[in-house]
Amino acid sequence: MIISKTPFRISLFGGSTDYESFYSKHGSLLVGFAIDKYCYITVRNNPSIFDYKSKISYSFVEMVNDNRDIKHDGVRGVLEHFDLLDENLEISSFSDLPAQTGIGSSSSFVVGLINGLKYKEKYSAKQLAKYAIHIERILLKEAGGIQDQIWAAYGGLNSISITKEGDFNVRPLPVSDDFITDFLNHSILIYTGKHRQSFKIASSHDTGSSDENKQNIASLAIDGYDAFCSENITTVGKLLKHSWESKRKISSLICPPDIQDMMDKLENQGMIGGKLIGSGGSGFIFGITKSPAHKKKILSTFNKNYINFNISRDGSKIINE
Repeated sequence: MIISKTPFRISLFGGSTDYESFYSKHGSLLVGFAIDKYCYITVRNNPSIFDYKSKISYSFVEMVNDNRDIKHDGVRGVLEHFDLLDENLEISSFSDLPAQTGIGSSSSFVVGLINGLKYKEKYSAKQLAKYAIHIERILLKEAGGIQDQIWAAYGGLNSISITKEGDFNVRPLPVSDDFITDFLNHSILIYTGKHRQSFKIASSHDTGSSDENKQNIASLAIDGYDAFCSENITTVGKLLKHSWESKRKISSLICPPDIQDMMDKLENQGMIGGKLIGSGGSGFIFGITKSPAHKKKILSTFNKNYINFNISRDGSKIINE
């Protein structure tokens, strides 16, 4: 049995500029990190004695006699791309966090599944990311950007630069270990208690009317990168607030009133700036607090919804073969 372990991510700056409609004109810069919360996928050959060809277990269980009938788009897309539709397979997934909450779970799933099915190939992080991008954005024609696949494949605290042609480079942020510790001591991750179907929200990011706001987000990503290089946590928090204000203007679907009420409450308790991670709507709020003491105060209020996390240095990897 093969088991892959693939991290989820928190995108801080540059979100929505990783859509082809934007980076093909302007390029893109993103800043963020992978977290130590993971998608685990197990893969094995399904014994022929069973009265079905393949079994796929996630939030549902599918048993099919033809892999072309698999309803899970990610699974079917990966099998189609790698010409594995005739294989007898058992595939199961487990997750540290709920799906459809903006943590990049669908891309982590696809990257992890590719890694598990093709583990003998020992693909590089860039190869894993490129295959996943092709499957999700080209083969399946799913709305969205290309950063989630990259975070899942690479891990780390990085900047991602995307060229107009869609190529990308991943570079670790040049910050000290002491700064990373301080950054985490000021950081919060709060679950809103709700999940959403991301397709409609993701599609709403990709309209011509959103270009001005995306330009602002792109400019703030450069400032955010500089703030990290200067190791200035307060400035990172303020820029995060400005970037979120630009992002929520892209579509009314991104920040419903109840989410904004939650953001306001967090700011009143000491959050400098924060954002819904992912395309928006619901899921998780990431924020930077004024001090560890303010973080402690917020946690006392949101203790049931607080997620303790660290940075995942590694991207998708095989933990059993």
